Amino acid sequence: MKYPLILIALFALFSCGDSEDTETPTKPTEEVKETTDFAMRARKEAMAKLNIPSNEKFDFQVYREEINSDTIEDAIITINRMQFAMDEAIRTGKQAKMAEIGFMGSYNFFIYYDGATDQFSVPLPVPSTPGRPLDVSFENILSDTRKDIVIDYRIRNSGWRSYFSVFDETDLALVFQWKRFDKVGEDKPEALLHQFVTNETSMTKDIYIYESQIDGYNKTIGDMYTYVPSITKAGRLLMRFTFDPRFRKYKLIDEGGNSPMTSTVQNGVKKVK
Repeated sequence: MKYPLILIALFALFSCGDSEDTETPTKPTEEVKETTDFAMRARKEAMAKLNIPSNEKFDFQVYREEINSDTIEDAIITINRMQFAMDEAIRTGKQAKMAEIGFMGSYNFFIYYDGATDQFSVPLPVPSTPGRPLDVSFENILSDTRKDIVIDYRIRNSGWRSYFSVFDETDLALVFQWKRFDKVGEDKPEALLHQFVTNETSMTKDIYIYESQIDGYNKTIGDMYTYVPSITKAGRLLMRFTFDPRFRKYKLIDEGGNSPMTSTVQNGVKKVK
């Protein structure tokens, strides 16, 4: 696929500058101040650990949630270094080539902050296209007493999702990842819907992956990195995965099967190792 004017689009996307803490200013003054102080501290941690110079513009977001089961608020901090990616391409004389592949590389990172220990993890790279920062959400997948971390990212004109879980309160691990869509902006895109399905013999949810479609698709999507497709199940069950606690990973248990879905269903997504 060709990427016309991608450099202009990416420079325009990045020109918004640094992002602030995503907490809404509806809490008491003291709590807002604490949140702002935390964001500043987290930002300094990220800059120090990634050797980010003070004059570099980068996207920075803080997502607060009670991730593990200790009932103390934790956080996920994301860092997007789009400017660094473009500067590096210019420095190496590879602007056109890097633009063609969407500046693919290790320019998106996230940090896990554990509220109980007041400790930040090392920045974890998510190799991806930095034209879009990481999207973060939280779901109850492995347990109803703690949250799992859902991270969406782009690789050129495809979308992927990774799931991370925290074990023993502080041990963060990738448990599953899979593609959500591909070939957007082309004639025939691909789409996969992933659903969480209650496992009647386990506290964890299984993951079902279905043939799907992008709702109202038109290949003239504009900026592919701001484009967020709506995906609807439109075909057969392709794969079914269940969590294996021995390896702390999801494993394939049914390929191309037609097993009926049980009780609760929630949206989900991604790949196994």
